[in-house]
Amino acid sequence: MSEILAIGIYFSFLILFAITNQKRAVSQKDFVIGDRSLNPWTTALAAHASEMSNWLFMAYPGAVYLIGGQQIWVAIGLVMMMWLNWRLVAPKVRRETEQTSSVTITGFFEQKLGQNWPAGRLITSAFLFIFYTVYVAVTLYGMGLLVKTLFPISYTMGVFLGIALILPYILIGGYLTLARVDLFQGLFLMGVILFVPIYIAFDMGGFGKVISEVQSHGKSFSLFSGDNIWKNILLMLGWGIGYFGQPHILTKFMGIRKPEQIQASTRIGIAWQILSLAGATLVGFVGIAIFGNSLADKEQVFIEMVHGYFHPFIAGIFLCAIIATVINSVGSMLLVLSTTITEDIYKRFLRKDCSDKEQLLVVRVASGLSACIAIGIALSKIASINDLVLYAWSGLGACFGPLVIASLYFKRLTSTGAWLGMVLGGGTVAIWPLLKTEIPPLIVAFPLALAAIQIASRVPRRALSR
Repeated sequence: MSEILAIGIYFSFLILFAITNQKRAVSQKDFVIGDRSLNPWTTALAAHASEMSNWLFMAYPGAVYLIGGQQIWVAIGLVMMMWLNWRLVAPKVRRETEQTSSVTITGFFEQKLGQNWPAGRLITSAFLFIFYTVYVAVTLYGMGLLVKTLFPISYTMGVFLGIALILPYILIGGYLTLARVDLFQGLFLMGVILFVPIYIAFDMGGFGKVISEVQSHGKSFSLFSGDNIWKNILLMLGWGIGYFGQPHILTKFMGIRKPEQIQASTRIGIAWQILSLAGATLVGFVGIAIFGNSLADKEQVFIEMVHGYFHPFIAGIFLCAIIATVINSVGSMLLVLSTTITEDIYKRFLRKDCSDKEQLLVVRVASGLSACIAIGIALSKIASINDLVLYAWSGLGACFGPLVIASLYFKRLTSTGAWLGMVLGGGTVAIWPLLKTEIPPLIVAFPLALAAIQIASRVPRRALSR
């Protein structure tokens, strides 16, 4: 009962926050991109907190718990590539989307090509729908598992309760509300992911005790653990390069007030990411020290630690951090997906002269429909959280990342090259599970898509028309 009370207090605060910010979303531009008014702190925490999802508290610590130090290569790859994303992509995306008056990534691509691109809008919308729906389903999957441990209800009811808690933040406030919630919750969840394992480690007798217990259970802190270095590099890049193609992160770059503020956001964001991933890594190792190899579901290591070491009310507050990551990520993803449906399908093909009020209504309806489809996937529980996140992350990264790089840095870009790159990148990831290989899909799909864009864009138009 104490855990339920703590979560109730937390959510009451967030609902009140969303309602008080409702007036800020007065137009479609405000709702979708916040009229480019975010400060450096809000931009940094919104970009980072919205991309971690419950993967930070469940999948990644669970992988460390299972594998040990080798999994840290994932964290290294994420930090390195996100830093490059801030340096190479963020400033240019901010400037060029304002110059072209683009509020969606598809609209930006079309403006860069200098022509109407209906086929590209349809392809973009299709891949966004596929991979974002899976991504949202993953977070609802984790939400269902968490809610099931807190309430005497089934996993199915937990999924429905989870989406009922998330949708209000999108339907009420839009981009600005979500960004400001991300700022608060980003700081909150970083504090929780650091405090919990450090507190438990000292309660056990210090980090020396944790180290000896981890080693006694046959796990290693080493990044290499006797494996081939190339396998570690593949693990690092197989996650990291996906950053260049995540629309819910790119929209945060687009929303900062001034391009000159991106340097400050970079420092804030990378510091947050390093501390949060360090805490999540420590959760995995402390979990080994506590539970050995006894946990049936490795992805619940953080939940089990919190339940075992803290008063139920305090445990409820800490578990709100998982809910916070779900709200941050699902809110941002559904907003991007519903905006794409509105801007690139409804407004582009059905009602070109629709009003701002009508567009806002369509965005909200589309958010609800997308969430319903994601619920169906979440209820199927077809794979682990880590596997599903990797699939959706890779799909978005391979489909859009190469085209983002090409749009910003290639001197020549054609519509043929653009759609061919998206189809090859996204399509490769889509069928990758059928190949039954341990090679991360981004390792193949990203360079394949980038090469296709470059080659096709250099082929003369006459040759393409034959």
